[in-house]
Amino acid sequence: MLDFDFNPEEKVLTCFFKGRLDTVLSTQLALELESKFQSLSENADKESFLDFSLVFDVKDVSFISSSFIRLCVAGNKRVKEGSFSILNSDPFIMKTFKIAGLDGILNVK
Repeated sequence: MLDFDFNPEEKVLTCFFKGRLDTVLSTQLALELESKFQSLSENADKESFLDFSLVFDVKDVSFISSSFIRLCVAGNKRVKEGSFSILNSDPFIMKTFKIAGLDGILNVK
């Protein structure tokens, strides 16, 4: 599913995803992520909140759907340019982002 780690000193929100991120699960994850953004924005001034980095860790993910890719694009739009990344993607997931032409834009590693 989804776990969060927010480091306020470094201004980094890391989201740890697990399992098969199909359409149904990705829709639920989008709601959880939005709730987390809302919570963080309420506890910080707007200017500093816009200055954080967002990391999606997909180490424990075996499959992604187009809905999850849409979630990644939406996450990328929430932060400043260059402040979003996807870490620990296996070759299959990396290939999916490459085929979509998003591996560079979303900083997939």
